[in-house]
Amino acid sequence: MKKILIIEDETIISFSYRLQLERMGFDVIGTARSSEEAEELLRDQRPDLIIMDIYLKGDKNGLELAQQIHKDDPIPVLFLTASTKPEVVSAIRELKDCQYLSKPINSDSLEDVLRRFSRS
Repeated sequence: MKKILIIEDETIISFSYRLQLERMGFDVIGTARSSEEAEELLRDQRPDLIIMDIYLKGDKNGLELAQQIHKDDPIPVLFLTASTKPEVVSAIRELKDCQYLSKPINSDSLEDVLRRFSRS
């Protein structure tokens, strides 16, 4: 896995992820702040992995967007979220090809999860 799409509504956080991922050798093919921007990027490009927040700008949250994406293409999704609500964690676990890490994100944990995604 090399190509990653970041879907995160906070520009500074998105930029930070991009820098971390590029240092790890991954190719960030784009960033989106809303579900609509993400849908547009996905029409033109197919990432190997999507890194996404649960709460996004736009008409869909991250969970809804992941469900929609998986209807068309089973792209794995790694949710990076500050939410620890049981219903959110449960909803992520119910989605196929999805995992999550809790914010704040530790670079070593992120790299470990990404490497495991690469092998699957």
